Amino acid sequence: MLMLASASVARHQLLEKAGIPHLVMPSGLEEEGFHRSDALKMAANLALAKANAVANKLVCEDLDCNAYNKINSVLGCDSLFVFQDEIWGKPRDSEEAFERWARISSKSGFLITGHALLFSTSIGDREREIGLVLNRSIQHVVSTRVEFEELTSQEIEQYVSTGEPLKCAGGFTLEGKGSIFIRGIDGCYSNVIGLSLPWLKKALVIAGIE
Repeated sequence: MLMLASASVARHQLLEKAGIPHLVMPSGLEEEGFHRSDALKMAANLALAKANAVANKLVCEDLDCNAYNKINSVLGCDSLFVFQDEIWGKPRDSEEAFERWARISSKSGFLITGHALLFSTSIGDREREIGLVLNRSIQHVVSTRVEFEELTSQEIEQYVSTGEPLKCAGGFTLEGKGSIFIRGIDGCYSNVIGLSLPWLKKALVIAGIE
């Protein structure tokens, strides 16, 4: 069974809709210390760090649950939005969210998601430390171009007031209220939501996980 190292409801729902059995354990990773000059490296490093953090929790915590005994992989993901060579995470507040939307109106940017799958070809007995069992990894960064409609200041203000932009990398969601402002995408659809399902399918096949 897959363990999703993320508190993202959107990622959880993607896995559910795809019929991939999984559990959820947020990593609790602090992201401030990661270098922000290279979006691809940052997304990759954060995804791996989140997966490793959860793998370590599985070793250290006393998890007396039959479901945990079936875990044979941990998936870490991290999404960033890149606009005009600037790396954007979640907006700090409503003012920053408004400023960002005013800038991306009628323009395009790239939603980048780093993926890291830690796995083992065998689960092993529970007595074996899961940190030793999960001794292999597959990593990849997926980039999707997102084009935005032209918005008026009133439209931006109304959208920001919903609070949705404060919860997402770049300040928008493809599956939420912000969808009406997205003109189109070039690349993986689910990647914009936070997890590339086509990539995960290939990674699970490589890992030998059904």
